[in-house]
Amino acid sequence: MVQQYFSDAEWSALTQAPLQTLSAIFLADKVDPVSFLKELQIGFQVLAAEQQNPAISNDLIKSIVNAWNAADTEELIQGEELLWKKQSQMLQYIQGLNNAAEGEQSAIAHLEQVAAILEAKVTGLQSSEYKSWLLSIAQKTAEAVRERGFFGMNISDAESSMIKKISRALNVKS
Repeated sequence: MVQQYFSDAEWSALTQAPLQTLSAIFLADKVDPVSFLKELQIGFQVLAAEQQNPAISNDLIKSIVNAWNAADTEELIQGEELLWKKQSQMLQYIQGLNNAAEGEQSAIAHLEQVAAILEAKVTGLQSSEYKSWLLSIAQKTAEAVRERGFFGMNISDAESSMIKKISRALNVKS
């Protein structure tokens, strides 16, 4: 198990990174409440799909997904009810913020911390794959709700900008 190579604080940072990534995307755009809630729902569906993704080969990602799955099995509820609970927890977190910028800054700082942990503790390939995984979660969530235009332009300028900020925070090489 990969978890043994990290301190409790480092492991917590790594396992929370996908949620921080989602919160950055959710907060990036000042959209109408319906679009926001749709994006929230889809973001958690993306994470749920990753939890069941048999194609994950990266040991770090597998360990994180296994930790999520273990935590989920300890819950008294499952399926849609568990997804609703997770969404509700995210809404409570967001409601506790003073403003969206505070949440965005917190998420970016968290992801910068994750990048430092990865650089210090894992191989370049594992780090690169984990960072790509986080970016794919952000991309899939941002693309989920059409927020502007037509001709397939699903991602708003604010979300596109946030994905670039996430990429920089994670120190992804272009």
